[in-house]
Amino acid sequence: MPKPTSAEAAPDDQPVIRSLTNSTIKYVRSLQRRRTRWQERAFVVEGPRGVADAFAAGANPTLLVVREGTTFDLPENPDRSRRAPRRLVVAGPLFDVLADTVSPQGVLAVFPFPDVPATPASAPLHLVLDRLRDPGNVGTLLRTAAGAGVTAVHLSPESVDPFNPKTVRAAMGAHFRLPIRPLADEDIDNLRETCPLRVVADAAGSLPYDALDWTQPAVLILGSEAHGASNTTRHFATQTVGIPLASGVESLNAAVAGAVILFEAARQRRRGHQGGARAPAAS
Repeated sequence: MPKPTSAEAAPDDQPVIRSLTNSTIKYVRSLQRRRTRWQERAFVVEGPRGVADAFAAGANPTLLVVREGTTFDLPENPDRSRRAPRRLVVAGPLFDVLADTVSPQGVLAVFPFPDVPATPASAPLHLVLDRLRDPGNVGTLLRTAAGAGVTAVHLSPESVDPFNPKTVRAAMGAHFRLPIRPLADEDIDNLRETCPLRVVADAAGSLPYDALDWTQPAVLILGSEAHGASNTTRHFATQTVGIPLASGVESLNAAVAGAVILFEAARQRRRGHQGGARAPAAS
């Protein structure tokens, strides 16, 4: 399968591509499939804001695709070592085939999988997503994790692909600012050694989420929307917490529950652990 190569941006009068048989068009369409994304280690970001935000975060697209009649330029790039991506102008109906959204905004770009290093921290905060399959929930959690200062996000093999188009849109650029990793056995071993507090969020948990000291090295585990965390991560955890809710309300969805707990951890870390009895992590 041919890949687009980096090149200087094409002039405004370049030919408009109108055929699905074009090799680059075929390549972009193939990235709609999870298997191809991971083989090529590349994914699509849609929309002018998403593309510009990724570029501003330091990511280099390999290909920029613009619908005929749409005006779009990447932000000015002061780093001369970053080459302008190859630019493709395509007919409107063809662009709509490439886009995943119902009302495409006329711009998309292909980016390599980002390799964001984890920022060293004396008290890291990790997020484990265990069998979460809703792409919108996962994207929202990635965005939340970036906002709450999470060290890294780890996804179990049964979770939705973090580079799913819906996940990418919901994450709003978090892919380029946050380490996102598959959860492997060695990651579980490393987190067990480095994080004494490892917490499963569960609707049935009797210990309130804010009764813990989140200023220590910690892991938050969010399980499947339908079935909760797997036995593997439950055995890995040291605590199970819940979010107290008003009478008659059974639970929150995974994205909302994750946001509530992560920003409690962020609040404690900003202010330092203060007041109130805190349940120690289990040994």
